[in-house]
Amino acid sequence: MEKICDLGTHGLEFIQSDEFFPFGTDGVELANFVTGGSRDRAVDLCCGTGIVPVLLAGKKGIPTVGVELQPRVAELARRNAEHNRLPVEIYEMRVQDAPARLGKCAFDIVTCNPPYRKAGSGEQSANEYVRTARHETQLTAEETIEAASALLRTGGKFYLVHLCERLDEIMSLCRAHTLMPKTLQLLRPAEGKPPSLFLLRCVKGGRSGLTVLPERTVYGTTADDYPE
Repeated sequence: MEKICDLGTHGLEFIQSDEFFPFGTDGVELANFVTGGSRDRAVDLCCGTGIVPVLLAGKKGIPTVGVELQPRVAELARRNAEHNRLPVEIYEMRVQDAPARLGKCAFDIVTCNPPYRKAGSGEQSANEYVRTARHETQLTAEETIEAASALLRTGGKFYLVHLCERLDEIMSLCRAHTLMPKTLQLLRPAEGKPPSLFLLRCVKGGRSGLTVLPERTVYGTTADDYPE
């Protein structure tokens, strides 16, 4: 079943299907974390049904390309862009193939809300769409970061949301692929709870020096939504 949700900003609406993995607070926080405007060109990897491209284009005026592996999910992302009449293009492809197909060093901004859990870890959903969105069955963290680096021009920015328990691994991978971590934001699910997710901004070819922002409470960011 499908329904149309009011996103509560800039007159944007979003079509959701209960068959696919729904967008969450993490995707919204990722889009809000991005800085840029109409002169930038962005690509969102693992775009799902299109929440990040819709918000980047609809709130910030950033022309955005979305990359999604699953054909029916990509089609819904395309419909969401068309429904809001936004400068968004959706491509059905593997993230690993994006640099070759979209162009190396072709983007100013790359965003990604990737699968959080490693393949074979913990509970696997019977729903193929949910399983692919949650677990690295089709795409690893390193493949994501390698693709992001290849897509970005020097000085371009990479924005990622991920689990805090994988922060050291993700930052190490970013540095290995010339993406220098510059800004870190930790998100906790409630006051008094430890942070569960992080937002990270990296600059391709940037200098060392990391700014850590104050922790924020953002309801809906709990890692319990992504069980082991």
